[in-house]
Amino acid sequence: MIENSSQSVEEPERITSEILTPYLNDDVALVTFQVIQYRSGARNDVKGLTELIHKCGALTLWDASHAVGSIALNYDGDSVDLAVGCTYKYGNGGPGAPGWLYVNKKIQNEVRVPIQGWFAQGDQFGMGPLFERAEGIRGFQIATPPVIGLRAVQTSFGMIEKATIQAIEAKAALGTELMIDLFEEWLKDLGFALGTPRISSHRGGHISLLHEDAFQISVAMRKISKVFPDFRNPNVIRVAISPLTTSFVEIWDGFDRIRNLVKSGDYKKIVINNARVL
Repeated sequence: MIENSSQSVEEPERITSEILTPYLNDDVALVTFQVIQYRSGARNDVKGLTELIHKCGALTLWDASHAVGSIALNYDGDSVDLAVGCTYKYGNGGPGAPGWLYVNKKIQNEVRVPIQGWFAQGDQFGMGPLFERAEGIRGFQIATPPVIGLRAVQTSFGMIEKATIQAIEAKAALGTELMIDLFEEWLKDLGFALGTPRISSHRGGHISLLHEDAFQISVAMRKISKVFPDFRNPNVIRVAISPLTTSFVEIWDGFDRIRNLVKSGDYKKIVINNARVL
């Protein structure tokens, strides 16, 4: 386990070159990280870590599920080898929205595709007895994608393009900064701790609030305060800004509701259930 996984360190889960270097050697073939760590919101240096990993002869695979639609990404410019992600978070596609992958052009014809779908067949309608894969990125397709899901993604990413990802990233930084300020002013003395880097370039579009009663509070936030967070084991409440739609006033009001909920003790009225996802 990498040393900075503890919630007690200054930037939990953020991977630096100093942390990663001792784990790299000639036996390492592939290194995979999240661009933005899902639990803490810590943002990793894609370009810097990719360069370091390449120096030891390994490939990189980046999970950008919590990054796409909230920060600018440049896989070609950063020489990333592989990347995957979803579109239901900041892509606004909703649950079940299509996933995606990126494969660097230099290795598209070398990487073996384990699922041989007919969309990846060189002659798609030839229906021959053997699978002859199409060249390039088309060789990674499988079958007919969900059209309704694609339509939602198309509309959402059209909005992202119009707003510009640079403006969205800037608003995410300001929104999370406001959240941290309100944490310091309102929540810190109520038993909360911050589990997210304070430097804006070291985090994404969400922050993590730590509390010993996090699960009960997160349920109460939904049922009583009408604030909708995520809970992650063991003690994490994730609060995010969706930059396209969330206003700074809504952030203020949401944190005010959290403060009142915990300060009053009303969250203790909630009976815990065994829900898997919140």
